[in-house]
Amino acid sequence: MTAGRGVDVILDLVGASYLAENLASLGQKGRISVVGLTGGTRSEIDLAAVLRKRASIRGTFLRARSPEEKAAATENFIREVLPLIDSGDARPHIDRAFKLDDAKAAYAYLASNKSFGKVVLEL
Repeated sequence: MTAGRGVDVILDLVGASYLAENLASLGQKGRISVVGLTGGTRSEIDLAAVLRKRASIRGTFLRARSPEEKAAATENFIREVLPLIDSGDARPHIDRAFKLDDAKAAYAYLASNKSFGKVVLEL
């Protein structure tokens, strides 16, 4: 999708189990922001790849922030991200949509680890 260039930014909602793949997908001077740990908290990393790509890896944790910091983060999201979504410049990749009655099948699909992107339940 990037003609071999790699991506500029990865928002990692999974954590350890995706770190190696994320780093491989990253382009020169790319950034990985780790915000979730559902895939674990410990991972080995190829530091030579980090250096070659001049990559940066950053972590954040919203739960431990003060109410003021949470409010500021929300305001920044509204100001900086929502316009990108509204314009279509940024959009989630929806892998598959399921009817609400098929929620069990949707969960099974997620558990299979075959999805790439969001799995949506339609109401």
